[in-house]
Amino acid sequence: MNKKRIRIGFIGAGSIGSLFGGYLANIKSELYELEVIFFCMKDHAEAIRRDGLKIYKNNDVKEIKSIEVYTDEKDVEGRAKNEEDFRFDYIFLTTKTYDIEKAVLQYKKLIDVSNWFVILQNGIGNEEIISQYVLKSILIRIVTSNGAFLESPGKLIHTGEGFTKIGFPYLELIRNNPSELEKAKFDLAKLKELLELAGLENQIVNDINKESWEKVFVNVGINAFGALTNLKNGQLLESEGLKHLMSEAVKEAVQVAKRKKIQLSDKDFTVETYNVARRTSNNKNSMLQDILNGMTTEIDFINGRVLKYAKDLGIDVPINELLTHLIKGLESSSI
Repeated sequence: MNKKRIRIGFIGAGSIGSLFGGYLANIKSELYELEVIFFCMKDHAEAIRRDGLKIYKNNDVKEIKSIEVYTDEKDVEGRAKNEEDFRFDYIFLTTKTYDIEKAVLQYKKLIDVSNWFVILQNGIGNEEIISQYVLKSILIRIVTSNGAFLESPGKLIHTGEGFTKIGFPYLELIRNNPSELEKAKFDLAKLKELLELAGLENQIVNDINKESWEKVFVNVGINAFGALTNLKNGQLLESEGLKHLMSEAVKEAVQVAKRKKIQLSDKDFTVETYNVARRTSNNKNSMLQDILNGMTTEIDFINGRVLKYAKDLGIDVPINELLTHLIKGLESSSI
C-alpha cells in the first residue's frame, strides 16, 4: 500500500517548534510518510544535520535524523518554484511573538504554497497581525501546555508533558463557506491524528480563541512577576503581597476578555494561576529566562496585549499597565 506523503514545515524551530516537529518526524506509520522541514538558527541546523535532533524526556532520549533543516527560506523557495506540485500540507509558525510580522513577510512565498498555516505560539491577538498578510480561512491555532527547553543546539529537553488544543481562530468564516467546510474539518482531523501518532495528546475545540485567552490569564499572573523578581514560579506564592498582585493582574485580564465577549469557562482563574505556579514550582518562566539572557520578551502579547485591548475599550488595567512598562524598562537595561 502506498503511503500518503505529508509535508510539514516549521518556521522558527526553536524549543516548542523542535518539540512538535521532532515528534512528528519520529512518527512510524503504515499510512503516512512525513517530510518535516525546519527553518531555524544556524547552530541548531548544523547540529541536527550532523547528529540529528535529540529529545530528552525523563530518562528517555529520542534521536531523530530524518529532519530537513535550513537557515532561511531560499533553498525551499527554489524547490517550490521548480516542482509544479510542491506544497506544504501544514506550515507552523513557532517564532517568538515579537517576530510574527518579520517571519510572515520573510516566508510569505512558502506560506502561499501551504494548505494550512498553523500558529503555535504564546499570547493573544497573534492571528490579528497574521491575517493582514495571510488568508484567515487557512489559519489554525494551537494552544499547548507542553514545555520544552533547548539546552544546546540539537539537544531539546521536554520539560513538561501537557495537553494540546487545536482549532480555527476564524471558525465562523469557514462555516460560512460550505464548499470549504468539509475539507477544513477533514484536514483538522488529520492534524489531530498526526499529533496523536506523534505522542502529543490533543483535542479539537470549537473556540480556540477562548483557549488562547485562558492560557494567557496564567501567563499574565506569573510571567512578568517572575521576570521582575527573579523568583521561580513556586517562590512567587510565598509572598502574600505578590499573590495579591498576581490575582489583580488576572482579574483585570478576565474583565477585558469578558468585555470583548470571549466565552470563558466557569473557572476561578486566580486559583488556576496559583495551581499552575505550584505545579511548576521549580521553573524559571520563559519571560524570566529571556530577561536573564538579555533577550526581548513576549510582554506585548501577554500583559501588553491586555493593556492594548483595555485602552481600546476604555478600561483601566493599572497592574497590567505597570507590569508592561516595568518589563519594557527591564528589557532596555539588559538588551
